[in-house]
Amino acid sequence: LAAMRRRLDEVLADRAVRRIAPLRHLARYPASCHPAQGGHYALQAAPAGYVYVPRARPPDFAERLAALAGISFSVVAPAGWGAPEATARMIASVTAQWFPHWTLILAGPAETMPPTAHPQITTLHVPAGGRIAAINAAIRRAEGDFVVLLDPDQELTPDCLYAFATRIAAGDAEFLYADEDRIDPDGGYTQPFFKPDWSPDTLLSLPYTGRVSCIRRSLLHRTGPLREEHEGAEHWDLALRVTEQTRHIGHVSQILFHDRHPPDRPPCRDAGRKTRQDAFRRRGLAAMLEPIAQAPCHDRVRYAVRGTPLISIVIPTRDNGPVLARCIASLARASWRHVEIVILDNGSADPETLRILSDLDERTDIRVIRHDAPFNFSELNNIGARQARGDILLFLNDDTELHTADALDRMAGYAQLPHIGAVGAKLLYPALMQVQHVGVVNLDDGPGHAFLRHAADDPGYVLRNIADYNWSAVTGACLMIERPKFDAVRGFDEDFPVAYNDIDLCFRLLEQGLYNVSCPAAIYLHHESLSRGQDAASAERRARLDRERHRLYRRHPGFLMHDPWYNPNLRQHGAPFAIVA
Repeated sequence: LAAMRRRLDEVLADRAVRRIAPLRHLARYPASCHPAQGGHYALQAAPAGYVYVPRARPPDFAERLAALAGISFSVVAPAGWGAPEATARMIASVTAQWFPHWTLILAGPAETMPPTAHPQITTLHVPAGGRIAAINAAIRRAEGDFVVLLDPDQELTPDCLYAFATRIAAGDAEFLYADEDRIDPDGGYTQPFFKPDWSPDTLLSLPYTGRVSCIRRSLLHRTGPLREEHEGAEHWDLALRVTEQTRHIGHVSQILFHDRHPPDRPPCRDAGRKTRQDAFRRRGLAAMLEPIAQAPCHDRVRYAVRGTPLISIVIPTRDNGPVLARCIASLARASWRHVEIVILDNGSADPETLRILSDLDERTDIRVIRHDAPFNFSELNNIGARQARGDILLFLNDDTELHTADALDRMAGYAQLPHIGAVGAKLLYPALMQVQHVGVVNLDDGPGHAFLRHAADDPGYVLRNIADYNWSAVTGACLMIERPKFDAVRGFDEDFPVAYNDIDLCFRLLEQGLYNVSCPAAIYLHHESLSRGQDAASAERRARLDRERHRLYRRHPGFLMHDPWYNPNLRQHGAPFAIVA
């Protein structure tokens, strides 16, 4: 685009045409590609920050294609539902594929079947039943190694099957999904959804994998096809069932299809609820769905706590008596009552603080442990964990306040799930009720908090500020974990005395095959760093922060400039979740 603009400048200068305003307009608003008649693309100014640019074939395409020999796809789609023009565009998107080893099976009533003479397209007349019955009939006819589900209101990008095949050849993926965008009423492309890698809890919040998916045919036959009783959320139901049958799940981080439905548009509300309730029953989980107030038609999952586990709340502190007392007082409002509080006093000398600690130590549900040594956040928490008696540990900063009474219950329900490592919460700055934490993203310049200083109820990118999502890490200011999982990774690493100890812990949990999750309905107030001040407040602290960040990536080189629960197409430094124009 930059070269194109330079060339336009040269042409206008050569012709002495004084038409600068259109060029300024083009520079001000990123251009977008709109398909024009004849299959060509036209460049036009658009007031959006996203541009879909079709990929060019790599120079060594023939060699790459030869390496993919043996992979084949059956694309299945219903015909007769939707506008004939949309169906024709869907078919054209399949015939335009770079990857040649495909068949397209169109199923539907004979009277609505579009005419086609393409040798790789099969038409299957289904005299009775609806759209789902037609898709299932096409699935039964499929012979390719992988089945790709497609609807008439969707279009594949020309490199879609090639990208899927490349990903399949690189590993053992059995279920694949990809990023997507929207087709606007003018035929342009907008609203990209750049997705995270496999996120099991995100899939129970919304059907983020999308309606175009690629499934190994043997796995699909083992799982079963689309179910008519889940019509309105049939693709969501299939994704949930398929991912229960395999751990070989792949995500292609590029736009591989265009859809006419927005990414955060929910399926039929009742069907979506039924689909997830059915999943809970299959998985033996006691869970309920609650409406998300800020996102009509969306629900969040709330898991029931199994049994009556003791939750040990570990709180390090030093000379911060009144702040600590406020934190302890807020915990008295918690609806979960089976708790103990373990306070780690890191050498307080302030008389008021000492008096407060002495009074707290008189309580039967609180223990104060004195550890008069140089500050080491990891060491303090590890000492607290060893002294704690609870089945579940909550590491909590003394400058926090419980805001929602059921926060402990919500977090504990997640913490007890076998696949969950660390559980985070939404932390708000108290003055303006803005986000301090809802999850950590690991960008090029290191870990940082997503949606920092956004309004508490701002949905964020595809509801990530208000729906339950998996994240690479959550803050140690409020981190819950089951004791056996904490012990299995040997707790906090005491080589990280101040910064990144929480990130290191979360990375180690990920490396053990667990998932970290944030629960935005569990809300705390956070008077951030009241206890120790900001880490970047002085040159000395900034230098220490840099050293600990370098140590973090030496320990975890796989996470250097890489976050599987983010997306490489989104901005990799500065404010996260921005579309790179």
